[in-house]
Amino acid sequence: MSDVVSFLKVALERGVVDELTRQRLLALHGELAGTPAAGGVFAELSQPSDADDAGIPGASEAPRFIRGFHDILITIGIIIALGGLWALASAIAVIPAIIVLAEWFVKRQRLALPAFTLTVMLVASVGVVVEAAVGGGGSLAGAFLFLAQVAALALFYWRYRVPVALAAMIWAGFSLAFFLILAAFGADTKMDSLFNTYPRLIGVIGLVLTLGMFAVALRFDAADRMRVTRRSDVAFWLHLAAAPLLLYSAFAILFGSDGFWWSDKPSAAEAMAAIGIVTLMVLIGIVIDRRAFVTSGLISLGAALAIITREIGVDISSITAFVFLAVGVIVLLLGSGWQQLRALFVEAMPEAIRSRVPPVQR
Repeated sequence: MSDVVSFLKVALERGVVDELTRQRLLALHGELAGTPAAGGVFAELSQPSDADDAGIPGASEAPRFIRGFHDILITIGIIIALGGLWALASAIAVIPAIIVLAEWFVKRQRLALPAFTLTVMLVASVGVVVEAAVGGGGSLAGAFLFLAQVAALALFYWRYRVPVALAAMIWAGFSLAFFLILAAFGADTKMDSLFNTYPRLIGVIGLVLTLGMFAVALRFDAADRMRVTRRSDVAFWLHLAAAPLLLYSAFAILFGSDGFWWSDKPSAAEAMAAIGIVTLMVLIGIVIDRRAFVTSGLISLGAALAIITREIGVDISSITAFVFLAVGVIVLLLGSGWQQLRALFVEAMPEAIRSRVPPVQR
């Protein structure tokens, strides 16, 4: 039984613990999670996470999706059935089907992988329906699209309490703000025109809003330092979205492009600057114990290494193979020495920071 409150209630009824012990255990659980044991607008977020190793600091960042092949079979059926319905009818017909399936597999059975799949398909179907309705590729059309997704995800989360739906709703809210700001600057200008004309302005707007989303993710993390509740699940998805957006917003500001800086014949100096930004992202990920900040920069790291190797004239028969080898070794070193690196950097931080990030796992 994953619900600690229900578990302790049964333990009390069966005489395993007394009322005073039950209250003390609930208080201890709330203290370790960094959240109250019950109450509040999002009280369900205080429930234990579905992570495989919930309660072990740093053991698992992602929610557990699969509790058996039953989950995989159901998910395959959902994808095939909704895909067929989409092809036979339209995206708008998929939305009520998602609700029907969610009532059974999410509300009643609480299956994690189907819940994630249905959330993703809801976002996709609502996006396609709204895009077809408003038409065009302007910033106002983008604002309408994300407004619809915020509304749909808010209702979906209110009904089914899926952490990824709350994270997606927050992401869609910041995306809505992004397109509203663009609409204020460029009326209903086509997005390609705005990005080509004002790349650094777009980068600044994106960076500021993404920092806001990153701050929200850190707020969820700080409320659950031990990574034992669903707050950690919400934070995981927010970090997964924020990491690449932070990286490519910084690239847009620095290089004055769309963020994919390597497509415009960059110099070795620009490649070194890109490596510096990626390194900073890695350090942030190490301190807050989120590996998404490492994986988000792998493409840029590989591109930078390839450019530097070519520019300095190293005689290598296959630069691509060398880059794959170098990036692979770096990832393996980071992965195998993650906790040692955390100990090195976190213990050098002020107490104000150490008290808000997950403790180093010895």
